[in-house]
Amino acid sequence: MNGCPWRARTFEHVAHVGDLEVLQWAREQGCPWSAATCWFAALGGHVDVVEWLIETGADVNVAHRPDGSTAVYVAVHGGHLDVVERLIDAGADVNIACLDTGGTPLIVAAQKGHTDVVARMVAAGADVNKARTDTGDTPLYDASYNGHTDVVALLLTAPGVDVNQARTDDEATALYAAAQGGHVDVVERLIAVPGVNVNLARNTGDTPLLVAAMQGHLHVVERLIAAPGVDVNQARNTGATPLYAAAQNGHTDVVERLLAAPGVDVNRAHQNGTTPLSTALAFGHAEVVQKLRAAGATELHG
Repeated sequence: MNGCPWRARTFEHVAHVGDLEVLQWAREQGCPWSAATCWFAALGGHVDVVEWLIETGADVNVAHRPDGSTAVYVAVHGGHLDVVERLIDAGADVNIACLDTGGTPLIVAAQKGHTDVVARMVAAGADVNKARTDTGDTPLYDASYNGHTDVVALLLTAPGVDVNQARTDDEATALYAAAQGGHVDVVERLIAVPGVNVNLARNTGDTPLLVAAMQGHLHVVERLIAAPGVDVNQARNTGATPLYAAAQNGHTDVVERLLAAPGVDVNRAHQNGTTPLSTALAFGHAEVVQKLRAAGATELHG
């Protein structure tokens, strides 16, 4: 080792803390080089170290750890835009996914809400529809789920983005995720996309409107009701409609808004025979009961 007391792991540690002068000295002494050194520098967000390592021949696509994450993946995770840009300029593959989850750097950036990083990744050719292999999350789904409006808006401008692509484990779409979380600004962005299916349900039959009604997200419910083609009576697999879900959970304002929707069926029943009115009575939601009775609802279907 030419008198150098270091092991390769020491090189990795120094890269992680970002001490460029020590790294340069150690390199001159012939200390052992670790292929993962660039990964550690990227993890720490040290662009000067990353640049030096690239100049000295580091492979920017070397994966580290059993999960198979690359330097650009961990740089994205930390929101280190300058490091991400340098790695991309050096030929980093932005579509290499982790081995355990199948998550890509773009998915991580979207999930974290790093808008500037997302923009750089998309410009570098990141696959906007490439999903995790364990759950089927796409970048658009994760951004929508977390309410990152700016990221959603950016992803929707990417060529070929599929606004209706659903997760593989529960078949939920980005619109469903936004509606569930009450992210009204994201919902507005998504329903404005040509070709969006506002009635696309997850595997339980829950639609974006139903989950918004169930959670009491009035403003989301209002936006969805106004969306072209929305089916206000589309029920989940158990037969519960958005009105039924809102009534059961005591969301008076949502019930009132749904009752005003054209074509709403105030008596459509659950598969157990209960109606919106009977479930509101059972749960003691007096104001909901009053609204439903004023709209002509009955306790028994038919």
